[in-house]
Amino acid sequence: MSTRLEYITQFSEYLKVERNYSVHTVKAYVQDLVSYVFFVYGEDDSKIPIPTAVDLRQWVRALALAKNSAKTMHRKVSSIRGFAKFMELRGVVPNPIPLDIQLPRIKKKLPSFVKIKEIDSVISYLASDCEDGDYVSHLKHAVFLAFYHTGVRKSELISLRSDAYITSKSELLVLGKGSKERIIPVGVEFQNVIRRFLKIRFLHSVESDFIFCNLDGTRLKEKWVYDFINNALSKTFSDKKSPHALRHSFATHLLQNGANINAIKELLGHSSLSATQIYAHNDIDQLKKVYKNAHPFSD
Repeated sequence: MSTRLEYITQFSEYLKVERNYSVHTVKAYVQDLVSYVFFVYGEDDSKIPIPTAVDLRQWVRALALAKNSAKTMHRKVSSIRGFAKFMELRGVVPNPIPLDIQLPRIKKKLPSFVKIKEIDSVISYLASDCEDGDYVSHLKHAVFLAFYHTGVRKSELISLRSDAYITSKSELLVLGKGSKERIIPVGVEFQNVIRRFLKIRFLHSVESDFIFCNLDGTRLKEKWVYDFINNALSKTFSDKKSPHALRHSFATHLLQNGANINAIKELLGHSSLSATQIYAHNDIDQLKKVYKNAHPFSD
């Protein structure tokens, strides 16, 4: 095994085992690292790939010329910084590698969310399909409500273990990024739906390590979850039709109804408040109400 490949392989294992990153995140980090290493060292795979600010700056310049977005460049640089930290932890370099370089600013986009009336309409539609006791219909209903009532990520939802829902406390124990656990309280509507779903699971003799699973007990596929939510939200006017749109809706509706932003941060599992502050925005309907109630000549 070449020196280059040896360190890349070790870095991949470090991300999976020690940092507990998802498969998709590990793949992205490794692809970024491979791209950087080939840019700096070319075909020479005998050298130890130690990042430097000079090399990183030249790579970023090349990425910009190749029309990569600012967001993509930030992510790629984050991957290399992660590798630099790994090399320090492994003792390959004695001190932290300074990789402070100037990057283009990312234009912040307001998160897309689904309006409450539209959410309610989708939930009613999914509930009507559950009348015949079909397992998949109950599964879809419960999955949709789990996203909207808890704000969990797609990867977190499909990984929820069977003991994650604490019935006596009406709480959901979620394992988030970096293996960080958080507790999310759930309301009466979700309690009723999850109770019915678990009953349907029992009636269909479904045994699984996961709360939400296929009829044969196997873990849900991310593509199935995405396609289902996308199809369910196609009945709304939301421009984004994904599980993350429901996460955005969860946070936005909480904030609009007076929830403290620090509490929303904890519920979402954000490591910093800056990631949550993007939800501090108003939709056009709210702006119209404020204008109508406050402006002396609004009528």
